[in-house]
Amino acid sequence: MVSEMTSPLVSVIIPCYNSAAHITAAIDSVLTQDYANIEVIVVDDGSTDNSIDILRQFGDKIIVLQQANQGPAAARNAGMRIASGQFIAFNDSDDLWLPGKLTAQITYLQQHPEIGLCYCGWAIWHGETSLEQISAQLADAGQTDAAEDAYYSGWLYLKLLKDSVIHTITAVMRREIIDTIGMFNTDYRIGEDHDFWLRISQRYQMAKLSQTYAVYRDNPHSTTKKVHAKNFSLLVLESAVARYGLTCPSGARESQAVVNNYLGGRHFTYGYNAMIQGHRDKALVSFKGCIRYRYRLGKAVLLSAICAVPLLYKLFLRKKIPASS
Repeated sequence: MVSEMTSPLVSVIIPCYNSAAHITAAIDSVLTQDYANIEVIVVDDGSTDNSIDILRQFGDKIIVLQQANQGPAAARNAGMRIASGQFIAFNDSDDLWLPGKLTAQITYLQQHPEIGLCYCGWAIWHGETSLEQISAQLADAGQTDAAEDAYYSGWLYLKLLKDSVIHTITAVMRREIIDTIGMFNTDYRIGEDHDFWLRISQRYQMAKLSQTYAVYRDNPHSTTKKVHAKNFSLLVLESAVARYGLTCPSGARESQAVVNNYLGGRHFTYGYNAMIQGHRDKALVSFKGCIRYRYRLGKAVLLSAICAVPLLYKLFLRKKIPASS
Protein backbone atom coordinates (compact mmCIF):
# COMPACT_ATOMS: atom_id res chain seq x y z
CA MET A 1 0.00 0.00 0.00
CA VAL A 2 1.03 3.60 -0.55
CA SER A 3 1.45 5.43 2.75
CA GLU A 4 0.76 9.12 3.24
CA MET A 5 4.49 9.68 3.70
CA THR A 6 5.36 8.10 0.34
CA SER A 7 2.38 9.10 -1.81
CA PRO A 8 3.63 11.25 -4.71
CA LEU A 9 1.31 13.74 -6.36
CA VAL A 10 -0.70 12.32 -9.27
CA SER A 11 -2.11 14.69 -11.89
CA VAL A 12 -5.33 13.33 -13.40
CA ILE A 13 -6.25 14.89 -16.74
CA ILE A 14 -9.80 14.75 -18.11
CA PRO A 15 -10.72 16.26 -21.51
CA CYS A 16 -14.34 17.36 -21.68
CA TYR A 17 -16.48 18.15 -24.71
CA ASN A 18 -20.27 18.43 -24.40
CA SER A 19 -20.28 15.92 -21.55
CA ALA A 20 -22.85 17.45 -19.23
CA ALA A 21 -24.65 14.11 -18.86
CA HIS A 22 -21.65 12.18 -17.54
CA ILE A 23 -18.85 14.52 -16.43
CA THR A 24 -19.95 14.60 -12.78
CA ALA A 25 -19.76 10.82 -12.45
CA ALA A 26 -16.38 10.75 -14.20
CA ILE A 27 -14.89 13.34 -11.84
CA ASP A 28 -16.46 11.80 -8.74
CA SER A 29 -14.95 8.42 -9.60
CA VAL A 30 -11.53 10.10 -9.42
CA LEU A 31 -12.13 12.25 -6.34
CA THR A 32 -13.42 9.28 -4.33
CA GLN A 33 -10.29 7.18 -4.88
CA ASP A 34 -8.59 6.10 -1.65
CA TYR A 35 -5.41 7.75 -2.95
CA ALA A 36 -5.67 11.31 -1.67
CA ASN A 37 -2.67 13.14 -3.15
CA ILE A 38 -4.12 14.09 -6.52
CA GLU A 39 -4.84 17.14 -8.62
CA VAL A 40 -7.68 16.84 -11.12
CA ILE A 41 -7.30 18.94 -14.27
CA VAL A 42 -10.38 19.12 -16.50
CA VAL A 43 -9.90 20.71 -19.91
CA ASP A 44 -13.13 21.94 -21.45
CA ASP A 45 -12.55 21.59 -25.18
CA GLY A 46 -15.00 24.19 -26.46
CA SER A 47 -18.19 22.63 -25.10
CA THR A 48 -21.45 24.17 -26.30
CA ASP A 49 -23.65 22.57 -23.63
CA ASN A 50 -23.58 23.41 -19.91
CA SER A 51 -20.49 21.34 -19.12
CA ILE A 52 -18.56 24.38 -17.91
CA ASP A 53 -21.32 25.28 -15.43
CA ILE A 54 -21.15 21.79 -13.98
CA LEU A 55 -17.37 21.96 -13.72
CA ARG A 56 -17.52 25.24 -11.82
CA GLN A 57 -19.72 23.60 -9.19
CA PHE A 58 -16.73 21.51 -8.09
CA GLY A 59 -14.98 24.67 -6.90
CA ASP A 60 -11.37 24.21 -5.82
CA LYS A 61 -11.64 20.41 -5.92
CA ILE A 62 -10.58 20.55 -9.56
CA ILE A 63 -8.59 22.78 -11.90
CA VAL A 64 -10.56 23.86 -14.97
CA LEU A 65 -9.04 24.99 -18.26
CA GLN A 66 -11.04 26.24 -21.23
CA GLN A 67 -9.97 26.22 -24.87
CA ALA A 68 -11.49 26.34 -28.33
CA ASN A 69 -12.39 22.91 -29.66
CA GLN A 70 -9.22 21.14 -30.81
CA GLY A 71 -9.89 17.50 -30.00
CA PRO A 72 -8.93 15.23 -27.08
CA ALA A 73 -5.22 15.09 -27.92
CA ALA A 74 -4.83 18.86 -27.66
CA ALA A 75 -6.95 18.91 -24.50
CA ARG A 76 -4.81 16.28 -22.79
CA ASN A 77 -1.66 18.13 -23.86
CA ALA A 78 -3.00 21.36 -22.34
CA GLY A 79 -3.60 19.53 -19.07
CA MET A 80 -0.15 17.96 -19.07
CA ARG A 81 1.51 21.34 -19.59
CA ILE A 82 0.25 22.62 -16.26
CA ALA A 83 0.38 19.31 -14.37
CA SER A 84 2.48 19.32 -11.20
CA GLY A 85 2.43 15.60 -10.41
CA GLN A 86 5.27 13.11 -10.48
CA PHE A 87 2.78 10.79 -12.17
CA ILE A 88 0.23 11.50 -14.90
CA ALA A 89 -3.09 9.66 -15.23
CA PHE A 90 -6.04 10.04 -17.58
CA ASN A 91 -9.78 9.66 -17.45
CA ASP A 92 -12.37 10.62 -20.06
CA SER A 93 -15.44 12.71 -19.40
CA ASP A 94 -17.93 9.87 -19.84
CA ASP A 95 -15.90 7.04 -18.29
CA LEU A 96 -15.35 5.81 -14.75
CA TRP A 97 -12.57 4.69 -12.46
CA LEU A 98 -13.30 1.95 -9.96
CA PRO A 99 -12.19 2.08 -6.31
CA GLY A 100 -8.55 1.26 -5.60
CA LYS A 101 -7.23 2.09 -9.07
CA LEU A 102 -4.64 4.72 -8.20
CA THR A 103 -3.40 2.99 -5.06
CA ALA A 104 -2.80 -0.25 -6.95
CA GLN A 105 -1.01 1.41 -9.86
CA ILE A 106 1.15 3.82 -7.86
CA THR A 107 2.13 0.99 -5.52
CA TYR A 108 3.19 -1.09 -8.51
CA LEU A 109 5.18 1.74 -10.10
CA GLN A 110 6.99 2.46 -6.84
CA GLN A 111 7.91 -1.20 -6.52
CA HIS A 112 9.07 -1.46 -10.15
CA PRO A 113 11.28 1.51 -11.08
CA GLU A 114 12.07 -0.10 -14.44
CA ILE A 115 8.44 0.34 -15.54
CA GLY A 116 7.49 3.67 -17.09
CA LEU A 117 3.74 3.15 -17.44
CA CYS A 118 1.22 0.98 -15.62
CA TYR A 119 -2.20 0.22 -17.05
CA CYS A 120 -5.01 -2.08 -15.98
CA GLY A 121 -7.98 -4.06 -17.14
CA TRP A 122 -11.17 -2.28 -18.15
CA ALA A 123 -14.79 -3.13 -18.78
CA ILE A 124 -17.04 -1.92 -21.57
CA TRP A 125 -20.40 -0.85 -20.22
CA HIS A 126 -23.52 -0.50 -22.35
CA GLY A 127 -26.36 1.69 -21.19
CA GLU A 128 -26.91 3.70 -18.04
CA THR A 129 -25.75 2.32 -14.71
CA SER A 130 -24.15 3.43 -11.48
CA LEU A 131 -20.60 2.97 -10.28
CA GLU A 132 -21.92 0.82 -7.43
CA GLN A 133 -23.75 -1.50 -9.82
CA ILE A 134 -20.67 -1.92 -11.98
CA SER A 135 -18.44 -2.63 -8.99
CA ALA A 136 -20.91 -5.20 -7.66
CA GLN A 137 -21.12 -7.03 -10.98
CA LEU A 138 -17.34 -7.18 -11.31
CA ALA A 139 -17.09 -8.45 -7.74
CA ASP A 140 -19.59 -11.18 -8.57
CA ALA A 141 -17.33 -12.18 -11.46
CA GLY A 142 -14.67 -13.11 -8.91
CA GLN A 143 -11.94 -10.59 -9.60
CA THR A 144 -8.74 -11.33 -7.73
CA ASP A 145 -6.32 -8.86 -6.18
CA ALA A 146 -4.34 -6.72 -8.60
CA ALA A 147 -1.59 -8.79 -10.16
CA GLU A 148 0.67 -8.27 -13.11
CA ASP A 149 -0.48 -9.71 -16.42
CA ALA A 150 2.89 -10.98 -17.62
CA TYR A 151 1.82 -11.48 -21.23
CA TYR A 152 0.88 -7.82 -21.64
CA SER A 153 3.80 -6.44 -19.64
CA GLY A 154 7.40 -5.60 -20.51
CA TRP A 155 8.58 -4.32 -23.88
CA LEU A 156 5.26 -4.02 -25.72
CA TYR A 157 6.21 -2.56 -29.10
CA LEU A 158 5.40 -5.69 -31.10
CA LYS A 159 2.07 -6.24 -29.32
CA LEU A 160 1.20 -2.60 -29.93
CA LEU A 161 1.89 -3.03 -33.64
CA LYS A 162 -0.92 -5.56 -33.67
CA ASP A 163 -3.38 -3.58 -31.59
CA SER A 164 -3.66 -0.69 -29.14
CA VAL A 165 -3.81 -2.89 -26.06
CA ILE A 166 -3.81 0.09 -23.66
CA HIS A 167 -6.96 2.10 -23.03
CA THR A 168 -6.16 5.72 -22.19
CA ILE A 169 -8.37 5.76 -19.08
CA THR A 170 -6.33 2.91 -17.57
CA ALA A 171 -2.86 4.46 -17.91
CA VAL A 172 -0.72 5.94 -15.13
CA MET A 173 2.77 7.01 -16.21
CA ARG A 174 5.85 8.67 -14.85
CA ARG A 175 6.09 12.36 -15.65
CA GLU A 176 9.54 11.89 -17.19
CA ILE A 177 7.90 10.16 -20.14
CA ILE A 178 6.46 13.39 -21.53
CA ASP A 179 9.83 15.07 -21.05
CA THR A 180 11.47 12.24 -23.01
CA ILE A 181 9.07 11.43 -25.85
CA GLY A 182 6.74 14.43 -25.94
CA MET A 183 2.96 14.61 -25.81
CA PHE A 184 0.05 13.39 -27.93
CA ASN A 185 0.31 14.06 -31.66
CA THR A 186 -2.52 16.45 -32.48
CA ASP A 187 -2.31 15.61 -36.19
CA TYR A 188 -4.30 12.45 -35.39
CA ARG A 189 -7.98 13.12 -34.75
CA ILE A 190 -8.29 9.54 -33.54
CA GLY A 191 -5.57 7.01 -32.81
CA GLU A 192 -3.45 9.63 -31.05
CA ASP A 193 -3.35 7.38 -27.98
CA HIS A 194 -2.10 4.39 -30.01
CA ASP A 195 0.65 6.56 -31.49
CA PHE A 196 1.57 7.73 -27.97
CA TRP A 197 1.88 4.18 -26.61
CA LEU A 198 3.96 3.11 -29.61
CA ARG A 199 6.39 5.96 -29.03
CA ILE A 200 6.60 5.19 -25.31
CA SER A 201 7.19 1.50 -26.03
CA GLN A 202 10.47 2.33 -27.75
CA ARG A 203 11.90 3.85 -24.56
CA TYR A 204 10.07 2.32 -21.61
CA GLN A 205 8.72 -0.97 -20.41
CA MET A 206 5.03 -1.03 -19.50
CA ALA A 207 3.03 -3.28 -17.21
CA LYS A 208 -0.60 -4.33 -17.01
CA LEU A 209 -2.47 -5.08 -13.81
CA SER A 210 -5.00 -7.78 -14.60
CA GLN A 211 -7.77 -6.43 -12.37
CA THR A 212 -10.46 -4.24 -13.90
CA TYR A 213 -10.15 -0.74 -12.47
CA ALA A 214 -11.81 1.36 -15.19
CA VAL A 215 -15.07 1.37 -17.13
CA TYR A 216 -15.45 2.60 -20.69
CA ARG A 217 -18.97 3.78 -21.43
CA ASP A 218 -19.96 2.60 -24.91
CA ASN A 219 -21.14 5.58 -26.95
CA PRO A 220 -22.86 4.94 -30.30
CA HIS A 221 -21.88 8.47 -31.37
CA SER A 222 -18.19 8.06 -30.54
CA THR A 223 -15.71 9.63 -32.98
CA THR A 224 -14.01 6.24 -33.28
CA LYS A 225 -17.10 5.00 -35.17
CA LYS A 226 -17.19 7.85 -37.66
CA VAL A 227 -15.49 7.75 -41.05
CA HIS A 228 -12.85 10.45 -40.89
CA ALA A 229 -11.19 12.16 -43.83
CA LYS A 230 -8.10 10.00 -43.31
CA ASN A 231 -7.54 6.43 -42.16
CA PHE A 232 -5.79 7.48 -38.95
CA SER A 233 -5.48 3.93 -37.63
CA LEU A 234 -3.49 3.01 -40.73
CA LEU A 235 -1.39 6.19 -40.62
CA VAL A 236 -0.39 5.55 -37.00
CA LEU A 237 0.81 2.05 -37.80
CA GLU A 238 2.60 3.08 -40.99
CA SER A 239 4.37 5.86 -39.10
CA ALA A 240 5.55 3.51 -36.36
CA VAL A 241 6.89 0.94 -38.82
CA ALA A 242 8.67 3.66 -40.81
CA ARG A 243 10.28 5.15 -37.69
CA TYR A 244 11.04 2.07 -35.61
CA GLY A 245 10.97 -0.89 -37.97
CA LEU A 246 9.91 -4.37 -36.91
CA THR A 247 12.26 -4.88 -33.95
CA CYS A 248 11.39 -4.39 -30.29
CA PRO A 249 13.93 -2.87 -27.84
CA SER A 250 14.06 -6.35 -26.27
CA GLY A 251 15.52 -7.68 -29.53
CA ALA A 252 12.39 -9.60 -30.54
CA ARG A 253 11.33 -9.10 -34.14
CA GLU A 254 8.11 -9.42 -36.11
CA SER A 255 7.97 -10.65 -39.70
CA GLN A 256 7.06 -8.33 -42.56
CA ALA A 257 4.29 -10.74 -43.57
CA VAL A 258 2.60 -10.43 -40.18
CA VAL A 259 2.86 -6.64 -40.18
CA ASN A 260 1.47 -6.54 -43.72
CA ASN A 261 -1.53 -8.44 -42.34
CA TYR A 262 -1.97 -5.76 -39.67
CA LEU A 263 -1.81 -3.04 -42.32
CA GLY A 264 -4.30 -4.86 -44.52
CA GLY A 265 -6.67 -5.21 -41.59
CA ARG A 266 -6.65 -1.46 -41.02
CA HIS A 267 -7.43 -0.91 -44.70
CA PHE A 268 -10.33 -3.36 -44.47
CA THR A 269 -11.90 -1.95 -41.31
CA TYR A 270 -11.80 1.62 -42.57
CA GLY A 271 -12.97 0.57 -46.04
CA TYR A 272 -15.97 -1.40 -44.81
CA ASN A 273 -17.06 1.36 -42.41
CA ALA A 274 -16.74 3.87 -45.25
CA MET A 275 -18.70 1.61 -47.57
CA ILE A 276 -21.72 1.15 -45.30
CA GLN A 277 -21.75 4.87 -44.41
CA GLY A 278 -21.90 6.03 -48.03
CA HIS A 279 -18.26 6.95 -48.69
CA ARG A 280 -17.76 4.90 -51.85
CA ASP A 281 -14.52 6.52 -53.03
CA LYS A 282 -12.81 6.11 -49.65
CA ALA A 283 -13.97 2.50 -49.48
CA LEU A 284 -12.62 1.73 -52.95
CA VAL A 285 -9.19 3.12 -52.10
CA SER A 286 -9.09 1.09 -48.89
CA PHE A 287 -10.11 -2.19 -50.52
CA LYS A 288 -7.36 -1.67 -53.09
CA GLY A 289 -5.02 -1.43 -50.10
CA CYS A 290 -6.36 -4.77 -48.87
CA ILE A 291 -5.66 -6.30 -52.26
CA ARG A 292 -2.12 -4.92 -52.22
CA TYR A 293 -1.48 -6.64 -48.89
CA ARG A 294 -3.53 -9.71 -49.91
CA TYR A 295 -5.70 -9.28 -46.84
CA ARG A 296 -9.03 -11.15 -47.07
CA LEU A 297 -8.33 -11.11 -50.77
CA GLY A 298 -11.56 -12.65 -52.07
CA LYS A 299 -13.76 -10.40 -49.95
CA ALA A 300 -11.67 -7.32 -50.78
CA VAL A 301 -11.90 -8.00 -54.53
CA LEU A 302 -15.68 -8.45 -54.30
CA LEU A 303 -16.26 -5.28 -52.26
CA SER A 304 -13.88 -3.33 -54.46
CA ALA A 305 -15.85 -4.37 -57.53
CA ILE A 306 -19.12 -3.32 -55.88
CA CYS A 307 -17.67 0.09 -55.03
CA ALA A 308 -16.37 0.53 -58.57
CA VAL A 309 -19.85 0.18 -60.11
CA PRO A 310 -22.34 2.83 -58.90
CA LEU A 311 -25.41 0.68 -59.58
CA LEU A 312 -24.01 -2.27 -57.62
CA TYR A 313 -23.08 0.07 -54.80
CA LYS A 314 -26.63 1.45 -54.60
CA LEU A 315 -27.99 -2.09 -54.42
CA PHE A 316 -25.48 -2.90 -51.66
CA LEU A 317 -26.59 0.10 -49.60
CA ARG A 318 -30.25 -0.85 -49.92
CA LYS A 319 -29.49 -4.32 -48.66
CA LYS A 320 -27.08 -3.34 -45.89
CA ILE A 321 -28.73 -0.16 -44.64
CA PRO A 322 -32.53 -0.18 -44.17
CA ALA A 323 -34.31 2.91 -45.47
CA SER A 324 -35.55 3.63 -41.94
CA SER A 325 -32.04 3.81 -40.47
